[in-house]
Amino acid sequence: MADPIDTEAPDDSGSVTLRRYEYQVHIAVQAVLEMLAGGTVEHVTCEHIEDIVVARKGDARCLDGGLFWDFQQIKTRDSVEPWTLADVISKKPLKSLWRTHTAVRDVGLVYQLTAGIEGYLDPADAQVIALSKGEGAQNANCRKRVASHLDIPQNDALDAFLDLIRVRPLARREDVEARNTRVLGDLGQGLPMSTIDALYSELLRRTRDATQGLPPDRWTELLAIDSPPPAVLGKRITIAVVADVRQRLTRPDHVLLEDVSDALHGPETSLVRKLRRGAASKDVIDEAKMLRAQADHHRLKEQALGIWPENPAIETDLDQRLLLLARRIGRANKGHAQPADGIFDSLQEALHDNPASVDRHPLYAQDGVLLMGRACAVSDECRFDWGDARDAS
Repeated sequence: MADPIDTEAPDDSGSVTLRRYEYQVHIAVQAVLEMLAGGTVEHVTCEHIEDIVVARKGDARCLDGGLFWDFQQIKTRDSVEPWTLADVISKKPLKSLWRTHTAVRDVGLVYQLTAGIEGYLDPADAQVIALSKGEGAQNANCRKRVASHLDIPQNDALDAFLDLIRVRPLARREDVEARNTRVLGDLGQGLPMSTIDALYSELLRRTRDATQGLPPDRWTELLAIDSPPPAVLGKRITIAVVADVRQRLTRPDHVLLEDVSDALHGPETSLVRKLRRGAASKDVIDEAKMLRAQADHHRLKEQALGIWPENPAIETDLDQRLLLLARRIGRANKGHAQPADGIFDSLQEALHDNPASVDRHPLYAQDGVLLMGRACAVSDECRFDWGDARDAS
């Protein structure tokens, strides 16, 4: 019997739109997590004026002690290539932010205009890098191209707009949920991963409700304003809206706000993502990055001296032996609460005790430290992981 699911859809844009909407929800939750961590976020407003509006307290630019407003236009794409200014222009976040700027510039707010883009910026494109730093007005080519894109003259009004613009790279869709969940786990240390997952799902639900303007229960109290206008009703998330979630979390003293911000927004390699998925401690993550760098340095030095073997089969043999050893140790640690720490320590011990069984030629001087660094590099190439803390739930 024929099934229409086998027929290619002439228009599958609905699925794409839903994926992008869900990505925006995850990005909005990042600001909510900062609020739960006791950071500077006062409240988050969804789908009002811009995709996301984050209000922060304590900003030095607010001389009267008022709130600093960050109007965020979020853009996604399937390509994993770095963003150039041409890419940013083609997605039109600057047009939306220009409309926002003209709407709010005379109402007495202190604010920033953020183009949040999924992925990372092209470091070779000086114009998009200038925009990311709020220096678009100082780059003549950037200034000219943005003026042409917005169809406005190159004057003081354009410069004032460019001074407010920040192009900010965001975690990709396949990474953002893992990052957010890891931060929530840090805030609720001691809670099983099943509870962390349930709390995160609840934060997602409430944020989705906010994007649709659905008011929470007791909205007049929770919105923290006496008479919210209809346009804002239900779209704002304050700490009161997520107070019950906060009560479930006990933020340890060692979870610093800087660590939360870095975990949400900082660049993250495949190696670090896998370690976090295995609930690795901060010490193990730092050691893994250091060992990886040492092994890479050794390899590059040997290549520069011309003594690294030309036959790739030699390195392939070493990597396969590392891979088999790491996977065997990984199976032994499956189901542990912090499998990454156990795998890391056991693998390091095995390589220290018997390096010759892996490094037969040798490439890494049969040095257990260098071999552990190479193992981290193999993991970074997506060839093995460090367990999953959820398996212990």
